[in-house]
Amino acid sequence: MKRTLRCTTPRHSWQGYWKQSLMMVAGAILLTGCAVLPSTATQSKSRWVDYEEARASYDTVKIDHTTRKDLKAIGFTPDGNSNVRILNYVDVGNLFGSAFRYEDLPTGVRTCVSAQDACLAYVVNVRRVNNKRNGNVAADLFGFKKHTDITGWEFQATVVLVNDRVVYKLWNGTPDIASSESQSTPLGPMQNLSGIIPKPGF
Repeated sequence: MKRTLRCTTPRHSWQGYWKQSLMMVAGAILLTGCAVLPSTATQSKSRWVDYEEARASYDTVKIDHTTRKDLKAIGFTPDGNSNVRILNYVDVGNLFGSAFRYEDLPTGVRTCVSAQDACLAYVVNVRRVNNKRNGNVAADLFGFKKHTDITGWEFQATVVLVNDRVVYKLWNGTPDIASSESQSTPLGPMQNLSGIIPKPGF
């Protein structure tokens, strides 16, 4: 009497796999009606709520008049605000790079370099950026397509002091940041399996 050996896969394992997959798909479909896509925010801790307020504080700084005490009151010193960087006279000179000769530097910067240890500078850098994902929830959750809107503002000011009095100031910034990023993955989650699925012959 001959016996035939058959290699079979237990039905319950495949049934469990498909049941779990169907539950995931059903859950994702339900989510499309009520889910909210994630968003992130990058914010420098400061006393200013918007770009206009930060710029208005900067405009109150007057060369050869504003003192370190005045700067503290408006938030331009480390003890008056967070995230304020301190520069020494060498750092101040390097702000302009090797393209500038000493005689071409602004008067206040030359005064700082000559004063050496009597000079320092404060750099205030404020950045508030929001990243908000939007679009089709199911496509985003399954990794087929992600779209992110980026909004916010940033402001940076450098104030140079010699003997605790402002001799030079400089600013730059972006009042209105508005951009977007899109990422498309046609195969969705399957595309990430390319390095996991073994090739023929292995």
